[in-house]
Amino acid sequence: MLFLLAAPVTENPVDCTTSSLQAAVDAARDGATITLAPGVCAENLVITKNLTLEGSGIEQTVLRGSKLGFPVVLVQSDSPITVTLKNLTLADAPKASDNPQHGKECARFYPELLCPSGLQARGAAHVTIDSLRIARNPWVGVYVLDGASVLVRGSEIIENGWGVYVSPHAFVELRDSRVERSRENGVEIWGFASLARTLIRANGRSGVESVGAIQLSDSEIAQNRGSGVLLVGASHTELIASVIAQNGLWGVAAHLRQCGYLSDNFRGSAVLDQNRIFGNRLGDVCLP
Repeated sequence: MLFLLAAPVTENPVDCTTSSLQAAVDAARDGATITLAPGVCAENLVITKNLTLEGSGIEQTVLRGSKLGFPVVLVQSDSPITVTLKNLTLADAPKASDNPQHGKECARFYPELLCPSGLQARGAAHVTIDSLRIARNPWVGVYVLDGASVLVRGSEIIENGWGVYVSPHAFVELRDSRVERSRENGVEIWGFASLARTLIRANGRSGVESVGAIQLSDSEIAQNRGSGVLLVGASHTELIASVIAQNGLWGVAAHLRQCGYLSDNFRGSAVLDQNRIFGNRLGDVCLP
């Protein structure tokens, strides 16, 4: 017989405008649920235990970063933990430098660094994002490193540097979400990703850039300044029953000179099935 034990819940919602949310997180029992009252929390959080953090809604509860160069929420643990973030906004992580190269180096070349992101998941953490808005973070909206995994469900990731960035060995799953108006790529995958029923639109470079492995289905990739989907290196990609339209370069392209890139840097594979690919400026598909 299976007995389900309810996780302990904070008796009263935490009002982060008058008390420290980090202190509440530190004091919570492993597996607890902390509820948040409406308000704007000017605080960066570090979570290292099993925990659920539930706001009053994305318009009502806002976590706004205050520590220069740090993510709004950092979830990290060397041993497996499960963390759920629900019904709130993670926004405006302040950057540590006005040097335009700082963020690119942080997110791309020095993944050991903390970055001014919305959410950063590290180590063996498993994070579920449910009904969140992650907005206006200067480098990455959702940044996944090491062996961490993140499930994004019913959420919007808008106006960040990169929308979603997944390092080698990490995993992200997006469901019923949208990634829009990133300064760089909407979704950049060096590890593993699964996307379904997701809108990736109006990002500053490619909608999706894949160096790792990605399966994308029933989604829309449109109006990005670069290619809708760019495949690089040993990328293994499946695109199924999706709309890829009106992007500034190709609909789907490999990083090859024949597609207008400066070098031949693709040795992977691509499976395209039942997609609608149209209206892309340089053409719809450029694959070997």
